[in-house]
Parts: sequence; C-alpha cells; structure tokens
Amino acid sequence: MVNLYHISLETQNLYDQLIDSIDEETGEVDIDIASALEVKKEEFTAAAINYATVIRMINARKSEAENEIERLTAIKSKLGQIADRMKNTLATTCQGLGFEKINGLTAAISFRKSEQTIIDNAEMLPSEFVKEKITYAPDKTAIKNAIKAGQDVPGAHVETVNNIQIK
Repeated sequence: MVNLYHISLETQNLYDQLIDSIDEETGEVDIDIASALEVKKEEFTAAAINYATVIRMINARKSEAENEIERLTAIKSKLGQIADRMKNTLATTCQGLGFEKINGLTAAISFRKSEQTIIDNAEMLPSEFVKEKITYAPDKTAIKNAIKAGQDVPGAHVETVNNIQIK
C-alpha cells in the first residue's frame, strides 16, 4: 500500500517549490512544478480512497467479530444455565434417594460440605460489614455545557476537532 506520509511530504515539497518559483513581477509559476503538484494530488486522492476502503472493510470485519462474540456469549450463557439446571436436578435426586457417592467409568458424583453466607437484606447490615465502592467519572456533557455557557472549569477545556467520516 502507498505510504500516505510519503505522498504528503512529496506534495508539500512540490508546493514549497511552486511558491518559490513564483515570479514576483509577473506572478507566473513554473508549469512543470504545477503539473507535478497536480499529479501528486491525484496520487494522494487515489491512495486516500484506497485507505478509506480498507478502513471500511476492517470496520465491517470488526462488526462481524462483535456480532459473533455476542452470539457466542449467548450460547455460553445458555449452556451454563442448562448445566446448572442439570447439576441441581442431579443433586436433588441423588440426595433424595440417599446417594452420597456414585463412581462410574466416565464420571464420579460426590458431595462435600461447605459454608455459604447468605445476605437476606443488605440494607440492614451494620456499616462495619459493608464495603463501599466509590467511582468517579467526569460528566463530559455537563462540563462542555458549562464551558460553552462561559463558566471556567479547571482541568477541562473544549476543543473543536475534525473527525474523519468514511462511508
């Protein structure tokens, strides 16, 4: 793929040469440099379109990947739910029939005791048993509106940028 930086540098050099070639009395410029500059601009335009096309293709692939991730995540969740339901059914049935241990060629089933803390009502817990998580995130919309309204917001400013649009 053509190096856009290289073409841009060549175009800038030709532009500088064209400016230097201007006859101050007549305003005439070197035709060869002007022609070369036009050719270089066309070369840049073609390269830019090719870059944009590749960017669109990459974004399309990215979107496909995101959709596939969502699809696989849904499958993973569903399989987890099925496995949990089957595991609970097996546990309930084994315990109901009095089986504490079953050994087979492809699987073994057993139970072990453990302790689990159940929170019935988190709001009733004393503060010493509650962890508090505090997160801070700048409200960019509010900051932008305040700055545009003339308010000074230390640590922030509004910039106008040109975002490239590729369609």
